[in-house]
Amino acid sequence: MDEFHQRRKPARPRRIAEIKMGDERVRVVGLVVDRRDSEFTLDDGTGRLTVIFDDPALAEDIVVGSKVRVFGVPLMVSGASELHADIAQRLDKLDLNLYREVREEAKKLDRELGVDYG
Repeated sequence: MDEFHQRRKPARPRRIAEIKMGDERVRVVGLVVDRRDSEFTLDDGTGRLTVIFDDPALAEDIVVGSKVRVFGVPLMVSGASELHADIAQRLDKLDLNLYREVREEAKKLDRELGVDYG
């Protein structure tokens, strides 16, 4: 008998300032600027976001200064945005400025082609 596996919706690429509460799952890339036991603060140049996680192993190798990509669900807690992380990946060799430039050029192309990913 085949086992049923519910698929997650894809995580939409977002900058922190672009996250909408209607987003089911997002992925953001940025620099860790603060770290605590069960959370860290991510800055991507458009804003800061508190990233929370239930499993400490998820972020055990993430420290202040780490470049990371985080997949998760946006939440509104006490009027502030947070991201409940499913996955956190270190991207130490990523050039954040080049990454931002490429994302902006891709967005321009999408607009020219009339493509909207939400």
